[in-house]
Amino acid sequence: MSLKDFVLIRVKTGKVHGLLGKYYAWKDKPPEEITTLPVLDERIDERVNFVWIDAPTPKVPAENFAVAWHGYLIVPMEGDYIFFIETDDGARLWIDGKLVIDSWWDQPPTVHHSPRIRLTPGYHTIKLYFYNRETFAVIRLGWIRPDGKAEIIPSPNLAVKLSNEIIIKGLPEDYSIELWAKEKLGRAKVINGIARIEANNIPYPIDGYFKVHDPRGSIVYTSPIIRDIWGGDEYQVAEV
Repeated sequence: MSLKDFVLIRVKTGKVHGLLGKYYAWKDKPPEEITTLPVLDERIDERVNFVWIDAPTPKVPAENFAVAWHGYLIVPMEGDYIFFIETDDGARLWIDGKLVIDSWWDQPPTVHHSPRIRLTPGYHTIKLYFYNRETFAVIRLGWIRPDGKAEIIPSPNLAVKLSNEIIIKGLPEDYSIELWAKEKLGRAKVINGIARIEANNIPYPIDGYFKVHDPRGSIVYTSPIIRDIWGGDEYQVAEV
């Protein structure tokens, strides 16, 4: 089969704006590492700007619950950023793995600020832990940008990938496909019409391209550059 008359079309993007929130319940005292608790619910929250007068989700109690949000912060411009949280009760915030706000105690709605943090444009890891003790909870996450604008961090400035694999459908059996950027990032063989490229080594969206090999190893198709390839992407072979 020749693929010169075929193209790869992305039918699903793995990049979703927001943060992945995992919801937990605790007894007596919230642990220092809440992710050791069983996960009761999981969802992508477009931004962190919540006032809960009842349970945050139907699967989570209104009292003694906790949330861990993970994902990426998309920084639009280089400069000094100040992060702030409003929390009732406790919260901790990490940027690029560094703890920048630590307010892990029971409290009424209170605003806490980070020191100034110098950030470059692009993707930075972000993690926010929160716990609530009694019914009624507040958690908000914002920043003060270098241009002086203070706001809840908007959804377009937050991102998370849907999974740790890239799926390609519709290639012939026993063909293989590679993902390239400046170097080869992954390879997968087509099995039952599907190729699955592991994306654990792609920390944030990249601009890259695919090479398709026939069973003899010859390259039969090279895609154009594709923007923002990430885990969770799905592609389909289509005839042109």
